[in-house]
Amino acid sequence: MLAEWKKIEAGELSSVYLIVGTEDYIINETKNKILAASLNEEEMEFNYVHFDLEDTSIDEVLEEAETLPFFGDKRIVIASNPFFLTTEKTKSKIEHHTKKLEAYLQDPADYSILIFVARVDKLDERKKLTKLIKQQATIIEAKRPNEAGFIKWIQNTITVTQFKMDQPSIIRLMELTGGNLTTAMNELQKQMLYKFATKEILIADVELLVVRSLEENIFLLIDKIIAVDIASALRIYYDLLKQKEEPIKIMALIASQFRLLTQLKILEKQGYSAQQAASKLKVHPFRVKMATKQARAFAEEELESLLLRLSEIDLEMKSGYGNKEQKFEWFLFELSDKKKKHHTI
Repeated sequence: MLAEWKKIEAGELSSVYLIVGTEDYIINETKNKILAASLNEEEMEFNYVHFDLEDTSIDEVLEEAETLPFFGDKRIVIASNPFFLTTEKTKSKIEHHTKKLEAYLQDPADYSILIFVARVDKLDERKKLTKLIKQQATIIEAKRPNEAGFIKWIQNTITVTQFKMDQPSIIRLMELTGGNLTTAMNELQKQMLYKFATKEILIADVELLVVRSLEENIFLLIDKIIAVDIASALRIYYDLLKQKEEPIKIMALIASQFRLLTQLKILEKQGYSAQQAASKLKVHPFRVKMATKQARAFAEEELESLLLRLSEIDLEMKSGYGNKEQKFEWFLFELSDKKKKHHTI
């Protein structure tokens, strides 16, 4: 991926690109680099156009790509949502004559750069058109990176910008952003502004400035529940309520995390590795790695009992039984009481 960016920056441009994945940072940076390498500010107005294939036919896109540039050497045409390359269902009623696209791919206009952006995890490899475009286009993987990939992305940005940031600080950034590269890069820009004078980002800076996502707060909340740290768990919960998070949503996310712990416990017993479990459950490997640590604090029977109680609380909240905001508090006290009884036996 970074190698492709270097080619673009060096002016080695392809006639057709296919960006596949859901990581916005990679998608947007790739588009920006192609635009910067192809058009100056004056040319942008006349030689850049962006289509959504949910609303526009491929015929119109190709017509634009085959139009000669106006006051410039290159024309950039971006076409988002090429659902005809995927298994995704669409409500679009636009008819696409993909035979025309097949013909264009065999002989693309040398004065145009056609960029397809498919915000999906994978394409439909069975389709003839998918196979053809993968042969003829330069493929840009915009997929969410694994832990090693995430660290590499951050380290590369740090090196390019001549900052310093050690690996524990990068890993903490990854933990607080849930391994989401787009969020992490936005937070990193904030860190760089804050530490512009020293050009060194420390783990304390990450802790101070990174805004925790709801998911990260839930993860931290589970840690406090595991430790039976009632005071800390309630502090996090009350902070979430102050942020206008709905109690039903908070409890649903807690239940979702406990469900993941249960699934990991079962798969581990069946001999699955963390990587295999991530693939089977379609969960990011980083989330599986962190959840596996949490799962070790419970027996499978305990997790099943907790899930049953959480489903009962969910039903109570949705049916209007009792005070919604107090349900989590009672759940904590019940769990604490069970733990105390277990230790006294």
